[in-house]
Amino acid sequence: MPRMPERPALDWVAGVVGAGSRILAVTDLHDGLGPWWLRVEHGGTTHEVVLRVAGWILPRGIVTGAAALRFAEEQGVSAPRLLAADLGGRKAGKPATLETALPGSSALPGRVSVAQLRAAGAAIARVHAVPLTPRPGLPLRVRPTSADDRALERRWATLYRAVPEDRRPDVVDALSELTGESQGWALRVVEGAASTPLLQLADDLVREHGRPQGPTVFLHGDVWWGNTRWGSDAVPTLIDWKDAGAGDPGVDLGELRLQMVLCYGPDTIDHVLEGWREESRLETPDLPYWDAVAALNTPVRLEGWPAFDAEGNRLDVGSATARRDAFLRAALDRLGAGLPQG
Repeated sequence: MPRMPERPALDWVAGVVGAGSRILAVTDLHDGLGPWWLRVEHGGTTHEVVLRVAGWILPRGIVTGAAALRFAEEQGVSAPRLLAADLGGRKAGKPATLETALPGSSALPGRVSVAQLRAAGAAIARVHAVPLTPRPGLPLRVRPTSADDRALERRWATLYRAVPEDRRPDVVDALSELTGESQGWALRVVEGAASTPLLQLADDLVREHGRPQGPTVFLHGDVWWGNTRWGSDAVPTLIDWKDAGAGDPGVDLGELRLQMVLCYGPDTIDHVLEGWREESRLETPDLPYWDAVAALNTPVRLEGWPAFDAEGNRLDVGSATARRDAFLRAALDRLGAGLPQG
C-alpha cells in the first residue's frame, strides 16, 4: 500500500495554503516514496500543489530543490514555483518543500517524435543560458544525478575484492569515511557493485582525460523524460530540481542524450543536440567526455530501465544494457580510445 505523507507534513501544507484548508486528495508520484500531488480546498477554490519531504529524497536534495526553484524564478527560467520551504523540518516534521503543480504529463511514451526530442534539447539549453558559479544550495556538479556515483562505487568494490580478506574491513571503513555514509551502506556497495571490462576501461580513460574546464552555468542535474512536464503547447518544463547546481552544460546534455538512447535508440541523440544548439549561444560541450560520464553513472545491468523498440514495445534488460554499452563505446571512440566494436 502506498505510503502517504505523515500528518505534520499535511498539516504544514494546509497551513501554507491558508487557514481552514482541507486536503481533498493525495496522489503518490514515485512508487510510494513521494513526492506527492495534493488537491487542497481553501475558500471555495481548489489548489493543486506538489509536496516533497525528506526520506527517499535526501535532506540535501530538499535544500537544493528549494534553492534551484528560487533561482529559476529570479532568472525567469521555466520551472515550478516554490510556495514554501521548511528546510529544518520544524513544522513539517522533516525537511520539506511545497511547489506549484504544473499541468500536463510526465508519462514516458513508447515512441517520441523528432519535434519532441528537439524540444527537450532546447529546454535544457534555456536553463544553461543562465551563468552560475557554485553557491550554497547549488554546488558544483560534475556528473548527473548527484546522489549516485556508480563509477566510484565500482572502484571501491574492485579494491575490496582485490585485498586480502582480513583487510576488507579497512576498505569498508575508508569508504564510509570518504563519503560520510554509514558502514552498512559502504558494505552494501563493496559487496554488490560489480563491473565489466568495458566499464573499468571507460572509467580509467575518462579519469585520464580529465574534466573539461570552462565557465559554469545553471544545471538541472537529472534530465530524463520523467523529469519533464509536457503541456498542450508541446514545450516541456523541467521538474524535480533536487540535483540542480552549477557546472558544464555537458552534464545535462550528456545525460539527456544517454536517456534518450536507452529509451528510444541511437537515432535520437542528433535531434537532442540539434534542439540544444538552435536554442543555445554556448559552445558545444566536450560531448565524448560527458556522454561517457553519463554512461558510467549507471548500474552494470539496467534492471527496470525503460527501453522501447521502434513500435513502442518494451525491451528487456539485456537490450537496454546493450544500448548503454554501444553509447559508451561510441563516446570512447570519439575520445580517441580506438575500441573494437565487438
